[in-house]
Amino acid sequence: MQGCGGRMIDFLDGKPEEVTENYLLINVNGTGYGIHISGASYEEFKGRQGDIRVFTYLSVKETSMELYGFARREEKEIFLVLLGVNGIGPKAAINILSNITAERLKAAIASGESDLLVKIPGLGKKKAERIVVELKDKFKDFAAAGEDESILSGSDYIQALEKLGFTYSAARDALKAAIKEKGADLDEKEMIKQALKHLAPQ
Repeated sequence: MQGCGGRMIDFLDGKPEEVTENYLLINVNGTGYGIHISGASYEEFKGRQGDIRVFTYLSVKETSMELYGFARREEKEIFLVLLGVNGIGPKAAINILSNITAERLKAAIASGESDLLVKIPGLGKKKAERIVVELKDKFKDFAAAGEDESILSGSDYIQALEKLGFTYSAARDALKAAIKEKGADLDEKEMIKQALKHLAPQ
């Protein structure tokens, strides 16, 4: 029986000791944590020398406990959404995110492109169709979000604001407001500056 470990260890900060395409060993104050990671997270973590933050999910079963980790909180959130699909466990979910980006996955689900998901090794037609059927409503507004959504998820803006002490949802809402007000062509410094205006105490 799998437990609900998503919030037991929400994230880890530490130094990467080993990084491969699907595995990360992170040293947190002298303790090494082995973590399954996606291909996208591997691209983020490889070559990093200083401390990193890994957003984690702890899978608890009767005979084992395993950590799954992500470079971006949004990827973890999509991983958790995938776990809500009947027949999709942590290993299947991390495999999906290792073969398709989080943004492309959401777009495919929103547009009903199960054929794209079928191409993911080990997934199969039935599970691909089930993912689309069960999650399409969750991502129905994704296509309308368009470019602005991609800018948010593909940048370090949210992480920068989180380091300043703001929550993920507050940072995301502030960035959306900044883009709506000033447009999406701002450089990173100006984007953060505009977002902070929406986060400042009233």
